[in-house]
Amino acid sequence: MSQSIAKTTIEDIARALNITAATVSRALHNHPAIKEATKKIVRETAERLNYRPNRIASSLRLGRSHIIGVIIPSAEINFFGSVIHGIEKVANINGYNVLIYQSNELYESEKKGIQTFLQSQVDGVLASISKETINLDHYGELKRRGIPLVLFDRASDSLGVSSVVVNDYRGAFDATKHLIDQGCRRIAHIGGSST
Repeated sequence: MSQSIAKTTIEDIARALNITAATVSRALHNHPAIKEATKKIVRETAERLNYRPNRIASSLRLGRSHIIGVIIPSAEINFFGSVIHGIEKVANINGYNVLIYQSNELYESEKKGIQTFLQSQVDGVLASISKETINLDHYGELKRRGIPLVLFDRASDSLGVSSVVVNDYRGAFDATKHLIDQGCRRIAHIGGSST
């Protein structure tokens, strides 16, 4: 029979040092009113007692979860794997975690993803709209709640939100023009499905 290990709290650290929990909290958050020596001993005691901050409690107190929700059609598509890699890298540098949801190109799954993000109290959402999605009310719910939304790869002007998209037509035009300017006269195009 396994025993559960109780989580160390700020109160446990305060008791060990015979100081107030408020002082421990301020020391852990590097408050300027707390002496460096106190901060040092609080951090050392927290480490020794294996203290881990309660992110949920902190999120409730600060009104921020430090989580970004990302909806992609599928992680099996190389492009979206690269996008996730870039998002996580930048998010982690800035102290955010990433919650990823795959729509699998299904409208109902995409709606469920948005509900999951709302329940997780994400600080913002990055999304690539599924091919099946026509009704964008679930994205409108994010806007109504004041949750920042940025669309990428697949966007809709009707939402009135920022988007990051590639202009494939302009890219092909510029590439073709460059080849013509270089003297090329027999230019071939090889492409996959447009769907």
